[in-house]
Amino acid sequence: MSYLSKAERVIVMETIKVLVTNRKGGVGKSTIAANLAAYLALQKGLKISLIDYDEQSSSSAWIKKAPNIGIETYRAEMSYQSAGMTLLSARSSLRKFSTGFDVSISDLTWTPNMAENFMHDFDIILVPTSTSKFELASTEIFILEYVLRNSPLISKNKQVIMAVPSRVETNFAETSISTNLASLGMCYVTPPVLRANDIDNFVYEDFFCVSSNATISNYFCRFGEFVSEKILDKKREREAPTSKLSAIYSGLGKGILILDRYRQNKKLSGMQARSQMQAFKASEQHVTEASRIPAFLSKQN
Repeated sequence: MSYLSKAERVIVMETIKVLVTNRKGGVGKSTIAANLAAYLALQKGLKISLIDYDEQSSSSAWIKKAPNIGIETYRAEMSYQSAGMTLLSARSSLRKFSTGFDVSISDLTWTPNMAENFMHDFDIILVPTSTSKFELASTEIFILEYVLRNSPLISKNKQVIMAVPSRVETNFAETSISTNLASLGMCYVTPPVLRANDIDNFVYEDFFCVSSNATISNYFCRFGEFVSEKILDKKREREAPTSKLSAIYSGLGKGILILDRYRQNKKLSGMQARSQMQAFKASEQHVTEASRIPAFLSKQN
């Protein structure tokens, strides 16, 4: 196990929210959500919540029936009366079930009923995809459309979006993936997640990151490490602005004090100089005026 160091663990204070989503089923979304939760809990020692928004509840069922590793699972309380109510209930579940955890992972199949604004509530978005050209193109379009419509907000929130090559074979060449996502600073393609042909042996019994199948374990741990690094990056980003601003404002305060002293000293010096100049001019004027007085009008002793 490679638990986070004490310094790294201290960084993890405010919940990082991760969304695992795609418009298409059958791409390993729930498998990735459940196993990522297990990886972060087992390998990184983080306190994890898993929120299941899917009707099938596959990811939460996996976690609940697998060995207890301390992950809290929740079934999202959703209302589908209207698009507005769907968004409100989704956000309510996210707030309710993510509080008090290091990382909260949400498993959701994206549908037109869900307002795109819900994506704004997450720090990291994972989009699992198969590696066929058609599926990769579909995933790329899904991500690019979201980025184009929400670029200012994504940039402001420093949201991270990752395509996840899923259910790949062992002979899969990572260099074969070619997308336009690399040109976007906030988008990444993660290491691939290997297909588990004997998936039934894992569901409800084991997790990929601790599998006795070393190949499956190694593949998933590479993926998990990549995502966990992004999680730590998000934590550092949140902590850095506060400390940097404190230093900036502290330095600014000192600068203002120094500037005030300089101005005050300069003001005093100026006043003294003006006073001396006025005295000099007064004396000079007195001499000049005295010299202009006729001798016969001068006071005689």
